[in-house]
Amino acid sequence: MKQITILWMERKTARVIVTTPSEINEDVSIPSNEPELPSEGVTPEFRRSRKEARIEYFRQIAEVAGDTREIVIFGSDNSKEEFLDYLNKHDEDVFNRVIGVEASGDMPEEKIIARGRKYI
Repeated sequence: MKQITILWMERKTARVIVTTPSEINEDVSIPSNEPELPSEGVTPEFRRSRKEARIEYFRQIAEVAGDTREIVIFGSDNSKEEFLDYLNKHDEDVFNRVIGVEASGDMPEEKIIARGRKYI
């Protein structure tokens, strides 16, 4: 049966939802360990920590989403574009399975899943 992976990304959390037209087969949440902005402002140490946390976050997402055939990415911030850049540089196989990228704003989960299923 045809299925699609919906990747719902934000800066601090990603959800990987594998779905068919009628049911959700898998739903995994992946948290980011990205540090909060320090009160003293952006420092070189903060930039280094943030970069390392983002790479690990994106690696975990790619690992979970890598077992699927078609991926649609939704998100309200620029995390989805950063993730695509990461895939293009580090995991071309997963990058080639991305069939759609959409801004999602503050949509409820049901609407994201319904929009993702339109790609099936």
